[in-house]
Amino acid sequence: MIPGRYNFGTNISDEWLASGDASRLLAGASAFTLAATAGWLAGVQVQDTGVLSRVLWGIFGVLLPISVFFLWGGMWSYWMRCDPSSRLARRIWFAVLLVGFWYGSILYYAFVYLRTRRGAVLNAIRGEER
Repeated sequence: MIPGRYNFGTNISDEWLASGDASRLLAGASAFTLAATAGWLAGVQVQDTGVLSRVLWGIFGVLLPISVFFLWGGMWSYWMRCDPSSRLARRIWFAVLLVGFWYGSILYYAFVYLRTRRGAVLNAIRGEER
């Protein structure tokens, strides 16, 4: 492999990715994304609000893409390096992550990451292969 290329998420260790801190940050990013989706579907009209509200919506608008890409990148990294699921399950989740973007990442977080992260930490520490 060419150094510096295709090293998506290599600066994050497997132990941190499966840690409680990462889990809380990913939960926050999931909740933030779902809240933004709810606001968008509710048809919030920001231009009809006050100055303080516009500033808060602006901050929300800046933080949303950061949380979306953190969630999406974190779940891809976990899928690539730590997921102990069967080959068939990994293929299905590959399609969900690929097509579902951040909503697929929220599903992956809820149904795979939360269930398997503790075992993934132990496997990473022991150096076991999946």
